[in-house]
Amino acid sequence: METVNPLAVKKKLLLRVLQILCSPFLLLIDAFRPRPSRMIFSAFLWFMLGTFLLTATLYFWVEGQETQLERVLGGYFSDCEVAIPVSTEIEGIIKRNALMADVSPDLITAVIQVESGFDPLAYSPKGACGLMQITPLVWQAYNPDSSCNGRHRPGAVDHGADCIYNSDANITTGVQYLRKLIDHYDGEIGRALEAYNAGLTNVNLEEFRPKYRETRNYLQRIGTLLS
Repeated sequence: METVNPLAVKKKLLLRVLQILCSPFLLLIDAFRPRPSRMIFSAFLWFMLGTFLLTATLYFWVEGQETQLERVLGGYFSDCEVAIPVSTEIEGIIKRNALMADVSPDLITAVIQVESGFDPLAYSPKGACGLMQITPLVWQAYNPDSSCNGRHRPGAVDHGADCIYNSDANITTGVQYLRKLIDHYDGEIGRALEAYNAGLTNVNLEEFRPKYRETRNYLQRIGTLLS
């Protein structure tokens, strides 16, 4: 009884695989020969079949990923959010800070609209102030030498350009803070926005959905403006 040499089988199989992979080039060379090789043509057919199956697999995988992404992001979009026209002054401040912090100007614009509706004197019940709704703690962290402590209501104290309600100072601080959050979450914009709205301590990386409904609505509105 003839014994089978495993090494010879592996070698033969490897040569066949290499022949299939190189079959397009071998077929081109073989075309100039008087008698073309059936083995090379057969290898080329296997090559085409493998290419087709691989392409089909990748296509359906990508389609599945896109469908999943649409399903995931679908909850963050709403038809009721309409972009508010931005003044030339505010647009210039946004673009300058976007360039300096490497943050999308469209993202900054969307955050400002959702946070304050472009009202520089906006004041929330929790004490967040100005266009980007900066909290006093964030203001003090990024403006340690400011004469403004960020704890007053709009118009109560006049600090001029060095005030939490000053459009330029407010946007600059907000963009710097947003950039820090984006870096903190390794570029995950969704997590950064969640932390910007709800605070770092309220972001649970183990959970897909944000903790608060307010934050989910917040992301939904920003997603709509960016879509």
